[in-house]
Amino acid sequence: MGLTDKPIEELTPLAKSWLHPAEIKLYTGAFTTERYSRDQRAYILRKLSKAIAPFDFILDASDNSPVVNPAFVIKNWGDAVVTLKINGKPIKHGKNFRFGHRHTLKGSDLIVWIRTESTEPIQITLTPVVD
Repeated sequence: MGLTDKPIEELTPLAKSWLHPAEIKLYTGAFTTERYSRDQRAYILRKLSKAIAPFDFILDASDNSPVVNPAFVIKNWGDAVVTLKINGKPIKHGKNFRFGHRHTLKGSDLIVWIRTESTEPIQITLTPVVD
């Protein structure tokens, strides 16, 4: 799936995160999870309402289902930019947190990538910022 000079021991958690992704537990009723897409290596979620509210969820990571640099596609997010907290700690947009929008005929989707690794559950909060 790619070229690397890393030893297999360093790649095992990444492979596990793709083959057995951590379960996602949503705590916000305005969103639903559709599935984990192995093709996109991303969790596919959908915003169900037009309300502007934080999106809070847990990735239930473990040794068998680690979290390694997760990505999320949130359908119907809209054009709002987003802030991130992991376990309550703000993460600045930049090398460890990236996002963008994909515009479709039905609206705008948010795509988020986070540089983080864990074998313990982590809480993620995505908050829309409206100008």
